Amino acid sequence: MTLRMIIADSNPADRVIMRRTLNSSDLDVELVEVTSAADFQALPMADFDCALIDFRLTDRDGIDALAEACEDKSFPPCPVIIMSCHGDEHTAARAFKAGANDYLVKDSMTPNTLRRTVVNAIDKWHAEDAMRNDWEMQRHMLRNAERANIAKTRFISNLSHQLRIPLTAIMGFSELIESGELGNDPAAWEKYRNYAADINRSARDVLELMSGIIDLARIENGDLPITIESFDPRKALRDVVETFCEHASNAHVDLRVDDMKAPQRMMSDGRAVMVIMTNLISNAIKYTPAGRHVQVKLCEPESGKCQFTVADSGGGMNPDEVHLLTRPFERHHTQIASSEDNIGIGLPLVDSLVRTLGGNLKFDTAIGAGTTATVVLPLTAPDPRQ
Repeated sequence: MTLRMIIADSNPADRVIMRRTLNSSDLDVELVEVTSAADFQALPMADFDCALIDFRLTDRDGIDALAEACEDKSFPPCPVIIMSCHGDEHTAARAFKAGANDYLVKDSMTPNTLRRTVVNAIDKWHAEDAMRNDWEMQRHMLRNAERANIAKTRFISNLSHQLRIPLTAIMGFSELIESGELGNDPAAWEKYRNYAADINRSARDVLELMSGIIDLARIENGDLPITIESFDPRKALRDVVETFCEHASNAHVDLRVDDMKAPQRMMSDGRAVMVIMTNLISNAIKYTPAGRHVQVKLCEPESGKCQFTVADSGGGMNPDEVHLLTRPFERHHTQIASSEDNIGIGLPLVDSLVRTLGGNLKFDTAIGAGTTATVVLPLTAPDPRQ
């Protein structure tokens, strides 16, 4: 293997000796020679296998030039050997502190010592680089673990709050009905019926919440049953939209639907597709201010594909933070600010279901420009048994 090496030395005679010594060794080298610190710093060090730098260059101290090349790190972009005409412990100490992997005295240099020094410097740099990468990976994993732990703690806290509200309503209204506290006349029974409706609605909220959590957990464990069936995606969308008409009206949000170019049939899991549609539309309405609109579109962009798009006209978010939307149990700060009852499972569930059905989910957003969620699914979902 040919080694690409830098020789930074202001003495022409020393460069000739260095070149001859390297050629006399059994190393196959390709040399780039410079005489000044400025020329050395202009080279892309990461593209070289090793650099030999003289202690004194034409324009400045070679060790200082190395320290600047490290860009505030304790290691250079490639293995570095500092050279000096005479052995000097102080110079050697400065070289190692600046990030050099070895120190070489020119007066004692032979082909064998030069070869050994170069090989040792390269091996040492790669070993230290592997350790740095391993340490950085461990730090990254630790940060992710800490983040996940905080997110799950917040999730449990939000979940308890989310469950407490409907369960309190269920208990309170059921106790009123059981005790007959309001009497036994028609007016009282009308109130009892209203309370029963509130109990039913609260119970459905709890059931929907727990179903989402269970589905997300089962997807993560790889055991969510997928039922492939033939269904009309346009009808599925209209059924979902119908459930949101009153909610959108109460929020003073105009819910617009375009399904004129929707595919006629899909072979997929109809329930999962409706869960995807439900969560995306619900999320869009939730973060769209009163007086604005949500645009829903269902179409067949190309043969064999079904595209479902939901565009809100809310505040949007930083595109660099989009990846946070699909992390289980986490919420972006705009979600937290807008809705304290969101526990952060809707979009992760959508993302998991989309991937399970062989599709992809993406978000286009910008601060002040709203957010568009686009789901592309195959008209025929992959067989879960394969």
